[in-house]
Amino acid sequence: MIIMNRESTLIAHTTGIGYSSGMQKKHFFSWVIVSTLLFAASANAQPVISDVQVKTWSDGREVITLQATEPLSVVKQFALSNPDRVVIDMRSATGKTVALPADYDGELMTSLRFGQFNPTTSRLVIETKTPVTLLASKRLTKGLSLTLDRADSERATMQSSEKNLSIAVPSTPTSPKTTKPSVVKSPAVASVAAPTSVANVKPLIVLDAGHGGQDPGASGVHDVHEKHITLAMVKAIRDALQATGRYRVALTRDDDRYILLPERVNIARKQKAAIFISIHADSNPVPEARGLSIYTVSETASDKESQALAERENKSDIIGGLDLNTADKDVANILIDLTQHETATKSLELADALVASMHPKITKLEHTHRFAGFRVLKAPDVPSVLIELGFLSNATDERLLQSDSYRQLVAASVVKGIDRYRAAQKKQ
Repeated sequence: MIIMNRESTLIAHTTGIGYSSGMQKKHFFSWVIVSTLLFAASANAQPVISDVQVKTWSDGREVITLQATEPLSVVKQFALSNPDRVVIDMRSATGKTVALPADYDGELMTSLRFGQFNPTTSRLVIETKTPVTLLASKRLTKGLSLTLDRADSERATMQSSEKNLSIAVPSTPTSPKTTKPSVVKSPAVASVAAPTSVANVKPLIVLDAGHGGQDPGASGVHDVHEKHITLAMVKAIRDALQATGRYRVALTRDDDRYILLPERVNIARKQKAAIFISIHADSNPVPEARGLSIYTVSETASDKESQALAERENKSDIIGGLDLNTADKDVANILIDLTQHETATKSLELADALVASMHPKITKLEHTHRFAGFRVLKAPDVPSVLIELGFLSNATDERLLQSDSYRQLVAASVVKGIDRYRAAQKKQ
């Protein structure tokens, strides 16, 4: 009490506040509590990143300096490939514009991305033109500096701390489960049991639940996340397909994890899928907007992808096991173009079959079949479509997409569409 009285007397004296009465004492101590809370809030405020600077050394090293209001503390750092990038996890910070300077002309980086990874961690992703090594990260009085250099041949100076995660291909329905979100670097896809003979081969349908893990996707009127909606829907479609006995089914994810877009495509390609369907839900500033739509990749995107595909895949193992390394370059490009053209045609036919098979109770957008350059639809040899289930920004769509009966209605329509598509293919 003596210490408290002395401190109180000192504060009262220096601030000009007295407390000769009980009421004055009450106001005084309220002021002390509020001041203490404000001070604590200020002390725990997130650092704010205000600027990004890059210095390029003559030996090829590049130093990124993140200028902030407080020190930035790195908690984890690792490198990923396909595409090449360095990931820096730091204690939670904010920054409206964290990007490469407009006049950057260095040889290592292509872009920066920054955002909240989880409630206590912010993530900086440095997209690079080539594999790089993070030589040093230095905590500054106001910010952080990162030194990058080209990776050596062994790439031993940095090791990824992420583990490969299996992609489940369940044969029976499973109940939803909650797992700690994670990033999949290179999924080890579970194999689908091989048929005893070619005649008994059942077509494999790969279902992709959009988003996941730290990427929630669109948010609904009542804070429903797209990643949960899409996962529940792919499980419903999986169960409906398996119930027919006509199809094998694989899921790119069956829990709450994030999978890189190229890996989603690779899962379908590696398992030689007959069909790839990616499931999403949309959001719109206009709350009245609602209805299902189905996308196939645009012709422009397909043309651009064919050129990149030829370089990335090195003309090998793209078309029916043909090794294009031994083929003439012009012939290889023609073969790739023909394969993608055939696949694009099948994708269009699949989309049309799905649209025609949607139950009348399912509201659809006008011009239901649409086109866009979705990266996840760019497998050169797997017919692929993306289904936007509706708009989570619309209260009716949000409610329906959380309904078991509505999911079963959509699932039954998808099965009908796949049956219709397969029957048409057999006639050709």
